[in-house]
Amino acid sequence: MASAAAGISLVGAGVAVSDHLTRYPVLNAQAIRYAVGAGLLYAVSVVTGRRDARLGPADWLRLLALALSGMVLFNVAVVRALQTGEPAVVGTVVGLAPVGVALVVPVLERRRPRTTIVAGATLAAGGAALVQGYGDADRTAMCWSGVALFCEVAFTVLAAPLLRTLSPLGLAIRACAVAALVLLAAALADGSDGLVRPDAGEGLAIGYLAVASTAIAFVLWYRALARLGPERTGLFAGLMPVSAALVGAAVTAAPLRLGTLVGTIVTGIGLALGLGSRRRARRSPPSRRLNARIGG
Repeated sequence: MASAAAGISLVGAGVAVSDHLTRYPVLNAQAIRYAVGAGLLYAVSVVTGRRDARLGPADWLRLLALALSGMVLFNVAVVRALQTGEPAVVGTVVGLAPVGVALVVPVLERRRPRTTIVAGATLAAGGAALVQGYGDADRTAMCWSGVALFCEVAFTVLAAPLLRTLSPLGLAIRACAVAALVLLAAALADGSDGLVRPDAGEGLAIGYLAVASTAIAFVLWYRALARLGPERTGLFAGLMPVSAALVGAAVTAAPLRLGTLVGTIVTGIGLALGLGSRRRARRSPPSRRLNARIGG
């Protein structure tokens, strides 16, 4: 749980840092981010001597889908949505990711959703909406926000099966490397996004995204995903707007809104509710757990 909370908080803080990249080509920034992140993680794997099993063709297809949706298309969708919609609207839609994961995973596993997890996810998403606030958006922005939501859910759902073969470090290395190659190719193919050298401020922002919001955050998130499963890990996505709001307020020295404080509390309640089923399962006798598995 600590890994999930820390990982998603680092990603949320990166949202505030990304304000320094509004004038820098988005494809370039993300390509550099993932390339540096992959390089750092690979260096860690060499030092630690960590080796993973080889992936089969189906796993490579799943990895490609993970990189294309959760890392490449997600960033493009967010940028497109922000062109005609306010950040609060985009953040609120993407903040529904805990609910999406809580509903999609049971469908894929052909079972019923867990009531406590869905309820906790709904509260977490509601708290995220309160933190984000409200704004205006046209139909195009809402469509792109929906695409970003789909990609955010896919980032967690597609990663879970890969963690049966790969370690969190190995998955993060491969996902970042694939995303970097795709984004670099897209940047070179786009005439308006030719390779541009970032200035000092942009370089620091990209550096933070590469080290904290990618290399560290991805390993922490995948580590939690391997231990908690996608449904419970997805609950922590509600902390991303909370972290972004807190870091943004600290950077700008702006006072926190009442909605931010209330939303943070609601998100915390949602996490406690959704994770409570896990604690109750641990406390129950083995026979009761077995009966629950047979019956459910």
